[in-house]
Amino acid sequence: MGKKIDLNTWKRKPQYDFFKTFEQPFFNVTANVDISEYYAYLKQHKQPFFLGMLHAVLTTVNQLSAFKYRLQGKEVWEYETINSGITILKEDETFMYCTVAYHKELADFIEQSQQAIAAQKAARGFVPHTQPNVIYVSSLPWISFTSVQHAHQQHRGDSIPRFVFGKYFEQGDRLLLPLAVEVHHALADGFHVGQFFEQLQEKLHIKT
Repeated sequence: MGKKIDLNTWKRKPQYDFFKTFEQPFFNVTANVDISEYYAYLKQHKQPFFLGMLHAVLTTVNQLSAFKYRLQGKEVWEYETINSGITILKEDETFMYCTVAYHKELADFIEQSQQAIAAQKAARGFVPHTQPNVIYVSSLPWISFTSVQHAHQQHRGDSIPRFVFGKYFEQGDRLLLPLAVEVHHALADGFHVGQFFEQLQEKLHIKT
């Protein structure tokens, strides 16, 4: 479910009007997040790292309106709940897309996600995502990257945020994870990306 934004009273209408006409309206920010405590927590509770990080990202996204806006033709909608479209590496070294629903409790999310991934791997081939109330999340666990550029279809009206996890690495006594965040500039600014990183980092400082 979602609600249509009244563009006439929306506070960021000037920025929306300006950036929605851009041929390439997305911008990307990549930063390292400290996963030291959260990694230890997941390991202690024998939970998968990718789904654990995905839950932390989804929880943060669902608390920030800027990441819940989507372009729908000439309208802007804010969705109540954001789920995730993820990429899954297959045994033949190709990948497929899967959709997993957000659940507030980590254990519930992981259990339901694992079931959804298994079912979709068994029943689906390479099928693009079509739902607007998602974020796209991928992982490049082989590379501690410093930037990422995504493929886009020009003039498609796409406005879905994209997230990529990199290969975590040690720095001193801390464990850091590169995280790339890409958003549509008509719907979000650097301020909102900064909010995302700050709130995500707070969630990752979980005590074991």
